[in-house]
Amino acid sequence: MTVAAHGEIVVDGRIDESEWQQAAQCNGWLRTEPFARDIPRFANDLRIVATPEGLAAAFTIDHPASERRVRPRTPRDSETLTGDSVTLLVDFDATGQTGYEFSVGLGGGVRDGIVTNQNSFDRDWDGRWTHAVRETPDQWFVELLIPWDTVSMRPIEGESRTIGVYGSRFFFDRTERYACPGISADLTPAFLNDFQRIDIAQFKVAATLDFTPYATAIRDNLTDDVDLKAGADLSWRPSQNLWLTATLNPDFGQVESDELVVDFSAIETVYTDKRPFFTENQDIFELNTPANGQLIYTRRVGGPTDDGVEGSTDIDGALKFSGKSRSLAYGAFVAQEDEYDEDIGRLFAAARFAWLDQGKRVGYLGTWTDHPLIDRDAAINSVDYDLTPNDWWRIAGQVIRSDISTAGESETGYEAWVQADLNRTSSLTHTVRFLYIDEDFDLNDLGYMERNSLRQAEWDTNRSVTGRAGGRINGETQRLYLVYRENDGGERLQSRLQLSRDVIYNSKWRAYEELRVIPNGVDDLISRGNGPVQIDTRYSAYTDFTSPRIGNWQYIVGAYLFQQGVEDYSGRMQFVTVWYPTDKLTLRLDVLPEYTDDWLLWEEGNLFGTYRGRRLDFDFRLDWIPVPRHELRIRWQWIGIDADPRQAWRSDANGDLRPVTPLAVEAVAPITNPADSAVVPFTVNNLGLQIRYRYELAPQSDLYLVYARGGFGLTNDDDRRIRDLFHDMGDLRDADQFLIKVSYRL
Repeated sequence: MTVAAHGEIVVDGRIDESEWQQAAQCNGWLRTEPFARDIPRFANDLRIVATPEGLAAAFTIDHPASERRVRPRTPRDSETLTGDSVTLLVDFDATGQTGYEFSVGLGGGVRDGIVTNQNSFDRDWDGRWTHAVRETPDQWFVELLIPWDTVSMRPIEGESRTIGVYGSRFFFDRTERYACPGISADLTPAFLNDFQRIDIAQFKVAATLDFTPYATAIRDNLTDDVDLKAGADLSWRPSQNLWLTATLNPDFGQVESDELVVDFSAIETVYTDKRPFFTENQDIFELNTPANGQLIYTRRVGGPTDDGVEGSTDIDGALKFSGKSRSLAYGAFVAQEDEYDEDIGRLFAAARFAWLDQGKRVGYLGTWTDHPLIDRDAAINSVDYDLTPNDWWRIAGQVIRSDISTAGESETGYEAWVQADLNRTSSLTHTVRFLYIDEDFDLNDLGYMERNSLRQAEWDTNRSVTGRAGGRINGETQRLYLVYRENDGGERLQSRLQLSRDVIYNSKWRAYEELRVIPNGVDDLISRGNGPVQIDTRYSAYTDFTSPRIGNWQYIVGAYLFQQGVEDYSGRMQFVTVWYPTDKLTLRLDVLPEYTDDWLLWEEGNLFGTYRGRRLDFDFRLDWIPVPRHELRIRWQWIGIDADPRQAWRSDANGDLRPVTPLAVEAVAPITNPADSAVVPFTVNNLGLQIRYRYELAPQSDLYLVYARGGFGLTNDDDRRIRDLFHDMGDLRDADQFLIKVSYRL
């Protein structure tokens, strides 16, 4: 029997309306962190009821006064909700394809996001929903209301609909999670598909139209220029199963700071995207591939221009629509950059169709990108499937074709992969995965891929172990991971054997240990197209320890020993200190010193250098939330590197590295100028600072005041040391600006 609340439920944390007594319950709470799947030490209750306004949920959490409660306030969408918290995940179609996350901390912090591909979380999405928290001496309560027009649902005939539900409670002081049903996002391969099914009443959703204009003023403190910008986002839902969104002159998100990264590898760094148009109703386009691939990487839109100019590109506008029928989901979007009509900007488009049923999906995704400046267009066509026939196994896969035309020359490439999850609901799970990418395949016009020309086989086994009564260990997870890789030419690439162990102790400490062996193979990316390089077998070991909260402090200590050169080792330490002087204020400092005795870097052509070097990373964060709706965040990041040359090398025709010496040079290549083979000391000095105040005017309506400053310096023939670079940090000023932004949802 389905229960509906026809009267208004007041979201106040009291849970005293009569409808709650007959609401649907999530049954079968088990301990899932550690993954013991036994009865929780304290009771937890989750009730669900449908109302005309939306889906209401209520958590009742037993928490005796003898157990410490940890309740710091956290900024919205913090990756980690520090402290005691609850999480509600809802699959509104009960197909196991898309879930919505709604998490609330005991201190009032919230986090939301989208779950796709069974257990892939994207927390860039910001929904409109309300919550309340209340405490008593022996319990605490969380009440939520999720409006129907916040989420996407397929139409269902009749007076009821079936949804998938997952609820969890994180007991911070004991490092334990209790969940209903007893599954884990990290250890349950078909996580979304295994949600508990609940029948709720269905209400008609009225048409909605939301208009969110924004305006920004940016003062460049380097030039004293002031840039004014305005735009708007539009969201229209004519019915429950149709959704149209549009954006005009969208903001690229200057209020969000990217992580500071210094990376000398040949692989592109991936960043998240907080622009509303590219996060709202985007789940239908979220398709990932093995080896970290994405069919649609939204940061391409408005990214650096095709002529190599760094920074963002203005977007004239974008349009997106999506819809659902009983068993079909579909959608499309198009985005045009500034000056596309003058053959400078780019045009992006995508279309998606998918047949959905419980535990089943077969879909198509096509994308098209036009680069008039470089006379290039790219079409991607893919077919994907995801089948979960029973509790024992699941199979998923995809076939993708790329058609690239550049200056009249065409290339066609293919990618295909298949994955099987075995014994997936037990404490011992296995995943096997095969991937093939040919040398002509290219996903990087609108998507993202690390490389092409790849054949890869993976085996992943996870084992969960429950600690013995009275023992030191509460529980642990053990992992064996094997991957074999070769390129399309049959050359064996660097593969991996990995053993790891994640242990939660009864003392409330947590430890992670990992050993890696990377057998010898070639690196065919490091030389940037100048031939493969033979790399000997490499070894690495990593461990870290996370303390419980000790008074107002928490600590993480880690150590990493690894190889990144020809033969010798590098070492890195990690020291993290978190201080909670009050529940309203959190300060965190990460310090990562690194020393390398052998660091292999590409210089040019077939010339390489190995370096002895030192690196120091600082990451300081301050979060102050004096009252709800007000946030002050300070983020300061600094990276300093000083490196001294140890040896110059050149790769020969076989890919072997030969030291550049008077005796060895002639066997590799004649050198007419010795300076052509010189490697010199260098330094890197990188700074990022952001001070951000946010005031929530209303749901999805905000005022931001932001000061940002940053700089990057790479200097050759520089003999400065880390302490000198730290002292010279004040000279880094590539960007220095103050921003005011206001957006208001009408």
